[in-house]
Amino acid sequence: MEFTSLNKCPLCDSDKIGTFKKGTINTENISTDDFKITDSTYGSVWAFSKCSSCSFVFSNPRIDEKSLIEFYSELEDNEYTDEWEGREKNFRTIIKRLEKIEIPGKKLLDIGAASGIFVRLAAENGYSAEGIEPSTQLAREAGEKFGIKIFEGTIDDYSSSEQFSVVTLLDLIEHVNDPAEFMNKVSPLVKKGGVLVIVTPDIQSIPPKFLRNKWWHYRTAHVNFFSLRSLSFLLKRSGFTIEKKYRYAWNFSFYYVLTRLFPSLKKRKGLQKVLKRLNLKLQLFDSWEIYARKN
Repeated sequence: MEFTSLNKCPLCDSDKIGTFKKGTINTENISTDDFKITDSTYGSVWAFSKCSSCSFVFSNPRIDEKSLIEFYSELEDNEYTDEWEGREKNFRTIIKRLEKIEIPGKKLLDIGAASGIFVRLAAENGYSAEGIEPSTQLAREAGEKFGIKIFEGTIDDYSSSEQFSVVTLLDLIEHVNDPAEFMNKVSPLVKKGGVLVIVTPDIQSIPPKFLRNKWWHYRTAHVNFFSLRSLSFLLKRSGFTIEKKYRYAWNFSFYYVLTRLFPSLKKRKGLQKVLKRLNLKLQLFDSWEIYARKN
């Protein structure tokens, strides 16, 4: 792994940056397990800087792109798909909201598709849906469990002669090393008049201020954080205008939530069947769900 110290904001290029949070991560001990979607080691944070010009919060020094991609390509997360019913409920809300806005067609691309839960749901609702996922295990699981073909790789590996009416970045952009450069690659994939959907943590919400390092989005996998201000700046410079915004709500089984808080419960096999049947909807008001139109 290599790290680069930044003296300017990677989003707006301002030199008005300062320390936001001291890091707690021992970089010598990082492994692919730290990047699991279901990782519950909350409080593991990079050293973060904040830009006073656009309010973007970014890891500084920043890990190199090659190492980050290797972590994700080798990632295995067997717990993720176990919660597919709750995750599908989250995604159904997005499908319903897309139905209420004008979209130029029904071709959809989900970037960071994991095991294809959202891609499958979109296909069931009339979309010609595709997905991109760097994890070999999750991309394979999409085919084995859901019969969904997911492109294994990153946006740099993917090529398409067509544009999409909808592109989704669901809990993805906070994982991206250089969001500005990433959006330069995403934008051409969206049709003029098409819609970009982003779900991402809100660093300016109350929970991170109240919970501090115990906030559940403070995890090794999250290398950047946005506020509405910095996200609006990124979208505007990438050719998008925000049309709708909501606070994202989460659906999980009681088993998933309780084992985040008390990992030892995973050993209580008898509780799993009961707790997995009980659904919990969490509205923590700490994530944005954004619908932006391509100009």
